[in-house]
Amino acid sequence: MRYLLLEMMLLCAFTANAGMDPQQLKQTMAQRLGVQVFLVDETPLPGLFLLGTAQGLIYSDARGDYVLQGSMLDLGHGMKNLTMLDQQRQRRLALAQIGEQRMQLKAPHERHRITLFTDLTCRSCRTSLDELPILQAQGVSVQLLPALSTFADLAGAQATWCAPGQLGELSLSDRLPEAGCNEILAHHIGLSQWLGIKALPSWVLPNGDLVRGYQRPEQLLKLLDHIDAPANPSSFAS
Repeated sequence: MRYLLLEMMLLCAFTANAGMDPQQLKQTMAQRLGVQVFLVDETPLPGLFLLGTAQGLIYSDARGDYVLQGSMLDLGHGMKNLTMLDQQRQRRLALAQIGEQRMQLKAPHERHRITLFTDLTCRSCRTSLDELPILQAQGVSVQLLPALSTFADLAGAQATWCAPGQLGELSLSDRLPEAGCNEILAHHIGLSQWLGIKALPSWVLPNGDLVRGYQRPEQLLKLLDHIDAPANPSSFAS
């Protein structure tokens, strides 16, 4: 989509091979596949590159003539799933580039932090929003980020998310400002596409895992309590 304003977020460390142009590969693959390509990164396999697209991760040669889709496993280290680890890393990286933090529901005695991609129109999204105070009371701070439901459009999202007093029932730290709201909203929705957020609501955990669909507060708490990771630096980056 034309409104994906994500070039500023492509900070993935990359060392180009001789004769290999990451920007050219992005353009070539975008034209051939018809999808937005957000990043190009190296893999442990020489000559094979990781591409982050709006349809998920794929692999390509340096010219974009051959494409692989699936999981890359490191058999030398216990069949480590490198694709899954890259997906987690992308989510942490992308959320760290949000910039000024808004729409945070902060827990007074914080134990965990989580990011919620949501819409204001779908039924399960509204249920999740109504239950956020339960998470807050259990020590979970939540960062809200807008995303588009199926068949929704940006204009419709702007009419709801940018309305004054939106989400007034939640004690959020801040809301989307009236000035520049459309640009901020487009940026966040573009971010959700980069991360492959399709089912709403969707939750990004501190380790970068993506949990799709409605989750009861007790389910989320169980997941968070079993994550062996520090408080999420990506959701509330300075």
